Parts: sequence; C-alpha cells; structure tokens
Amino acid sequence: MKEDTTKVNKYLTLWEKYKRIDQNSALNFAIEAEKLSKKLKFKDGLGEAKYRRGVILRDKGLNVESQKYLEEALSIFSELDDLRTIGFVKIDLGKLKQNQSKHKEALSLYLEVLPIAKKNNDKNTEARIYNYIAAIYATQKQYVEGIKNYEHALKLVREINHLPGISACLLNLGTVYATILENDKALPYFKESLEIKESIGDKLGASRIWYKLAMIYLEKKQYNLAENNIKKAYDLVIAVDHPNHFFDVQYGMALIFLEKGEHNRSIDIAKKILSNAKASKYTTLSIRVHRLLHKAYNQKKEYEKAYNYALKVIAISDSLYNQNILSVTNDMEAKYQNEQKATEIALLASENKSKTITLAKQKNERNAIIAFSIIILLLAMLLFSQYRLKQKSNDKLKELDRLKSNFFANISHEFRTPLTLIKGPIEKLEKDPNTPLSIESVKMIKRNSNRLLNLVNQLLELSKLDAGSLKLELKEGNVYKCLRVAATSFDSHAEQRNIYFKISIPDTVLWALFDRDKLEKIIYNLLSNAFKFSEDSSVIICKVDCIDTSLRIEVIDSGCGIAKENIPFIFDRFYQVDSSTTKEREGSGIGLSLSKDLVTLMGGTILCTSEINQGSCFTVTIPIHEIKVKTKIDVTSSNEMIITDTKIETFEFHKHDSRDIPTILVIEDNLDMNEFITQELIKKYKIVQATNGKDGWQKALSNPPDLIITDLMMPGIDGIELCAKVKTEIHTSHIPVIMLTAKAGLDNKIEGLETGADDYLTKPFDVHELQTRVDNLIKQRQKLRHLFRNTTTQIDPKKITVTSLDQKFLEEVLSLFEANFSDPSFGVPEMQKALGMSKTQLHSKLKALTNESPGQLLRNFRLKIAEQLLSQKEDNITQIAYKVGFNNLSYFAKCFKERYAVVPSAYYIHKTK
Repeated sequence: MKEDTTKVNKYLTLWEKYKRIDQNSALNFAIEAEKLSKKLKFKDGLGEAKYRRGVILRDKGLNVESQKYLEEALSIFSELDDLRTIGFVKIDLGKLKQNQSKHKEALSLYLEVLPIAKKNNDKNTEARIYNYIAAIYATQKQYVEGIKNYEHALKLVREINHLPGISACLLNLGTVYATILENDKALPYFKESLEIKESIGDKLGASRIWYKLAMIYLEKKQYNLAENNIKKAYDLVIAVDHPNHFFDVQYGMALIFLEKGEHNRSIDIAKKILSNAKASKYTTLSIRVHRLLHKAYNQKKEYEKAYNYALKVIAISDSLYNQNILSVTNDMEAKYQNEQKATEIALLASENKSKTITLAKQKNERNAIIAFSIIILLLAMLLFSQYRLKQKSNDKLKELDRLKSNFFANISHEFRTPLTLIKGPIEKLEKDPNTPLSIESVKMIKRNSNRLLNLVNQLLELSKLDAGSLKLELKEGNVYKCLRVAATSFDSHAEQRNIYFKISIPDTVLWALFDRDKLEKIIYNLLSNAFKFSEDSSVIICKVDCIDTSLRIEVIDSGCGIAKENIPFIFDRFYQVDSSTTKEREGSGIGLSLSKDLVTLMGGTILCTSEINQGSCFTVTIPIHEIKVKTKIDVTSSNEMIITDTKIETFEFHKHDSRDIPTILVIEDNLDMNEFITQELIKKYKIVQATNGKDGWQKALSNPPDLIITDLMMPGIDGIELCAKVKTEIHTSHIPVIMLTAKAGLDNKIEGLETGADDYLTKPFDVHELQTRVDNLIKQRQKLRHLFRNTTTQIDPKKITVTSLDQKFLEEVLSLFEANFSDPSFGVPEMQKALGMSKTQLHSKLKALTNESPGQLLRNFRLKIAEQLLSQKEDNITQIAYKVGFNNLSYFAKCFKERYAVVPSAYYIHKTK
C-alpha cells in the first residue's frame, strides 16, 4: 500500500485483530502505525497508535512504558478535543492504576468518564467501567458489591450482544464465585465464557479460563481433569507470550503435580520459574513458589532442603515488608523535610548567606551530575565496545559457516561428476559382461579415479595439518629435476588446449634436503590453478631459480585474473572467488589453502599479484640448503630454459548424421561427461554437443533439437538460466529439458523444476534411467503430434501442448487460419509475417508441435473446413473449393482424396444420399 493515512488505519485494524491472539504482532502493528503517522504528521493516527501501544505494554506488565504512551495519547486527543477517545484513554489509564493497586486514582478516572458514557448511551464503555469498579470491590474483599457491579456490566453487554464484553463479565463473575469457594456457581460462568472466547479467537482469555478451571478441579481433587485443563492453558499462553499469566500457569502446573504426589515434576517446574529473569520481578510469585518448594521437599522427607526454602520464604516476606515500611517512612520523612525547608526558606529569605549556601549546593549538585554523567558515558562506551566485539565475532562465525557450506557443496560436486563417469561404464559392463570396455572408457575411468584420489589426498593433508600431525620428510635429491618432472606432466594438457606452456628451470643440479611429496603438491596445485582459470590458446609460464639459500618458484598465467579486493582471501580455507553455478571452472576451494599451509610448514612464503583480464602471478619462496657433492653429475643441455613446443592443432571432420531420428542437444562443460552421455545415446538419436550454456543456447535457437540434456553448473549461462530461456522463448518452448546436477538437495531440484525443466537427474545417475527418461519424453511428444494428426473435426491446443506458451502459439496460428483460410493468396509467407517468425523457425516450431510443415498444416485446415461444408450440404463442390481458398479444382480434388481417401464428388454424393 501507499504510505498514506489509509495504511495507518490498516495497521490499527490489524492491531484490533491481533490484540487477543498475538500480543507481539499487535505491538509491532502499533509501532508501525506510530512511525508512519509521525512521517505523515497525522495526529489522529499518532494518538491512536500511542494509545494502542500503551494498552499492549500494560497487558505485558510494562507499567512505566505503558503510562508514558497512554499519557502522550491523552495529550494528543486533548489537543484534538476528541472527547470520546479521551474517555477511552482515561479508562485504560485507570486500569493501569488498578494493576498497580492505586485503587483510589483508578476509581477517580472511572467515575470521571462514567457520566459521559451514560449520556452518549455508550453501553460498551459503561459496561467496561462497571467491570473495573467491580474488580476493585473484589480486590477489597467486598464480594457482594463486586458481584452486583459485574452482573450490571453483563446486562449492558448482553443488550448490545458484544461478545468480548460478555465473555469478560462471565469470566469475572466465575472468578469471584471461585474466590469465595462457590465452585458449583463458578463453573457455568467459566464454561459459557470459554465458548465465546474460543469462538472469537481470544487465546489469552481462553488460557485464563482453562487455568481457573484447573484450579477448581484441583480443589475438588479431580487431578486428571485439573492436569488436562492446565496443559490447555499452557499451550495457549505460550502462543500469546504474556509473562504474568505464563508464570501463573506454570505455578498452577507445579501445584497440581505436588497434589498428585509427583514431587520431582513439581520441583522442576518451580525451579524453572525461579530461574527465569522475568519471574524475579514478581515478589509475591517468588514467595508462593518458595513456599511450594518447602512443601514438596517436606513431603519427600528431605527436611534440610525444606528448611532452607522455608527460610527463603521468611526472608523474601521480610524484605517485602521492610520495603513497604521503608516506602512509608521515606514518604513521611520527605513530607517532614519539605515542611522544614519551607520554614527555613521563609526565615532566611532575606539573608545573603542563604543565597551563598544555595549557590554552593547547586554547584555541588552540578558537579555531581557531571561526574555521574561521565561515569554513565564510560559504562555505555564499554558496553557498546563489548557489543561490537561480540557482533563482529558472530559475523565471522556466520561467514565461516557460509564458507563451509559452500565448500561442502563444491566438494560434493567435485566427487559426483567423476563418480558418474566411473559408475556408468562399470554398470554397463555388469549388465553385459560379454562386451568389453573400450580403451577410451578405461582411460576415462582411470582419469576420474586419479581425480578422486587427488581430492581425497588433499582432504587428508588438510586434516593432518589441522591436527598438527603433518611433518616434513626430508630426503636428499635434485630439486630442479623434481620440479621439472612435475611441471612437464602438464604438457599433454597444454597441447590439448593449445596453451603455450613455458617451463624455465635451470639444467644444473640443485642437490639438497627437501620433502619431495609436499613440493610436488605445491607446484601441482599452482599449475592446476593456472590451467583452470586460463582460456585455450593462452600463455602459462613456470619459472624456478635458487637465489642464495632460497628456492623461488613463479607460476604466471594470462587468465581471467583476480580482483584486488579478493586477493587477501584466496589462501583462506573454503574460500572461492566465484561460488555461483556459473563459475568458469570447477574447483573445491582447498588447493590454494593447502599450498599455503605446506609452504608455511616448510618455513616459506607465498604471494599473489593479479589484475582482472590480465592474469595472475603466484610466487613461492622456500629456504633451502644446497648439499655440495663430490661426484660429478652430468647434465645434458646447453640451454637455460626448456620450452615445450605446442603441436599444430589438428581438425577432426565429423561425419554428417543423416539418419531420420530425433535430435538431442547435450550441454555439459565436463568433456568426459559430455562424451559419455553422447556415446550412450548416439545409437538411437542424433547428438549435438555443446560445452557451455551460451554455446548450447545458440545451437538450440539456430537448429531446435527434439530434446535438451543440460548440466546445472556451467560457465557463463548455468542450467537454471538456460532452462528459463528455453521455456520462455517461443521458438524453443516446446523442447523438453532434462537437467543433470551434482546438487542433490530438494531445494535445488524444486528450483530446476520451477524453471520448466521436464525432468531432473542427480549425479551419479544410472545410464539406463537416463535412456528411459529420454525415450519417455520423446515418445510423449510423438503421441501429442499423433493426436493432432488424428483430429478429424476440431483442433484443441490444450490437448496437444505441454506449456502455456505453446498453447498460446497454436491458438494464435488457428485464429490466423480461421480469419484467412478463404483467401487463396494467404500462404506460408503471410503466416511468417503475421507471426513474426522466419521460415526455418516457423517450420521447426510447427513440425515439433504437430509433425506437419506450415504449408501442410494450412492445407489440412482448409480441407477440414471443406469436409465440414460437404457434410452439411452447404454448396456444390466448386463453390466449396473456392470458399476454402483453392483456385485449382483438380488440385483440390487430389488433396482431398489424399486426406480422406475419396474424391470430393463421391464424398458429396455419399453424404447427400
């Protein structure tokens, strides 16, 4: 809604609805109404909001705050001269005074409003006042007068059928009779009131009645009924969050269990009350609970504990008594001092000395106030500082939890993809043991097994580092040779991606003590990272040298680079610069963290410099002590650098698939997975491959396939975005989509299906299941097209389409046919223009939906109209032919015979007989 007075009134209406069922919500609505009224300078709304806020605060036992807002509301309504609302506020102020046992002030406010209510014939307000006056009499044990006023209030609200008022009066009458131990009279009032409160949704009122019923049944020693009723009261008071009544209900439960002899349950509840900070504010409640504990331990014959609680009852009672006495004494002393001051001022008014004393006193007071203010300020600053530290700590913990969640999501994705590629061929071999696996399948299994092993090893290294059990295993060896072997293992990968990979390692011998395994892991992780974030045909350099006693390793790439604000965090555990589903390369987020930990373990440092779209440079410096050897070690090279020459890229010419079978577009950025799916489906379907979402979308648009299989996590455009594009674009909306993902959560599955995906498979998946789902979706579309071709009279787009977009498109096509079928010049070009589609797009769309080309569809539509006209004997054959857009009668006869297996004249004669 717009932020205007109407919205303020809506907040106030919601307050009215929620005040008896959810006080916290009601309080929030009053606060929102107050804020908006201040903004709009809307005085009526501001007064109402403050008044209603004060009422809820009073019911919550926050008397000081309640009085503040009620008095502010009274001031606003006095300025507005709103007598009716002034009366309401005064009544609620009186109720607040009554709650504070200030009966005289409360009665004064009630009697001030009562004549106005009678004069205006406002029976509801009049009943409220009599109700509150009756409560004062009942508190003073004048029960006869209390009953008399409650009955008068009940009569008034019954006359206007005000259900909340009726239920309140019945509850109060029942309470008085229960107080004077006339329980049989109290029960009917409670039960009638309960029915009304449950019908109007007054949870707090209903809870109070269940509590009172429980206490009556307790007195009657009907313990099961008492326990059932107190549990109902407890459930309701929990929902409305009313502290005063909540502690009453808890005390009632403890009392019932005590009477039932279930001492331990009674003691547990009583101790819970005492441990609650809010409960400590209520002295009388504390006395009752300590007295109950004394009684419980006494019955259990644990006399020492019973004696201690008895002492506490006496101590709290004495404290309460002393406070009351002290309050009276202070009042008397204050009055006496005031009288004395008045006398002294009168006597010394003319003397200059009194002025000096007064000024000195004021100065001292001012200094005391300043000192007190400084202390308060310092305390506030200290508390705020502690709060900020705690908040920062919480923020760090939340961020760590988020990073861990991302890490586990990514590591599961890392595991699921190779598991699918290992599991698939093995399941195939299990089903058909006589057909051996191809060498490519075996290589694929080995590649992905090594990938899994590497991931597991990295996780084990991290766990050892965290436990402090990972130690250096130093052995003599040639450092340069070790690094050269590790780096050249990337040669084939560089050739495959046409990356210029330059290795610059001296051909000399650097014989030293070092941990070969950990050094290899560092260089391997850094080079893996460089290849992962570099495009094909880019440049990667690995440079190694030894300066003094330090081994220096540099890995430089010309990849996408890292933003400056992210560089300080890239070595943190679980951190990834891009954690979205469109990240350019797969990764677990532990490689750089592990590398840094290993470098630190060796006593070295690792640094990174990077620029966006310019590349990155990782520099590792590790202290190393060269060992001079006596034997001469031959080296075979005169060049300082070893440069791996990139091979000339070869082109593989794929044989065109001319089979007349459905086409499937496979979009998967993992090349092994892409090839695996292709090999499994290529026997029954034509396959088009794409390695990312953008490429897949272009291929789907240019030559729409019969089905799309897409991964969820891909560079550029992810599977969710791709599916949304496919299902909302008219040229592709008919294409079924199967989504593959390593994210196995229900939320991820729902997100995929909500974008329009027709099916969803979690990695690792069963190949046979994928084939079956593909077959089912293809057959489903074929059945829909068959249904269209078999329709004899009418075409119903709802029956032959899957998406609303396709239905709308077909309805538009049929409307176009109905408007133009009699025009012989209307053909496919006119259809293209009217629908805003190219010839290829229109042909692909209609062929996919109806299995007919645009020309066939239009011709068959005209023939169906002709068949209907012939059946109805509307005209002769020639007129009908011209009427449905055929200029050539022989062509019309030929087409009609192909469609209905009979020439028009024979069909006409047959129908006319």
